[in-house]
Amino acid sequence: MRKATICLAIFLLNITPAIAIDVIEVDKKNEFPTEVTVRYVLDCMTTLGGQNDQNLYTCACRYDAIRTGMTFEHYEDGITYERNRAMPGEKGGFFRDNERGEEFYNVLLKVREKADSSCIVVKQVKRIKPTSKN
Repeated sequence: MRKATICLAIFLLNITPAIAIDVIEVDKKNEFPTEVTVRYVLDCMTTLGGQNDQNLYTCACRYDAIRTGMTFEHYEDGITYERNRAMPGEKGGFFRDNERGEEFYNVLLKVREKADSSCIVVKQVKRIKPTSKN
């Protein structure tokens, strides 16, 4: 049994690069990478007060709205501009003077506003038992 497990592990390790290449190809077709998805939802949940089911539903809705409203490339440009525009000095000037970044930052703000208004903040998640049909 141990020998079979080791052989399986070696086999999986040898095919991992091929799997990674396929994932990279998918990402180039306007798929938001998993890391970006998780980071957005976790940051959103922290902003709303912590990790719980209520905040998860709200943040997942907001993320879906943002993802529908803009491409990943534009999202990335807008986020980069947002993070770095307050950087002081010459390096910050590169971002502040970037018209493309500012344009997509403004698009990002509009998409966020729409997401915030269309996704309710869930206050309580209550699981109920299904009723039986008699």
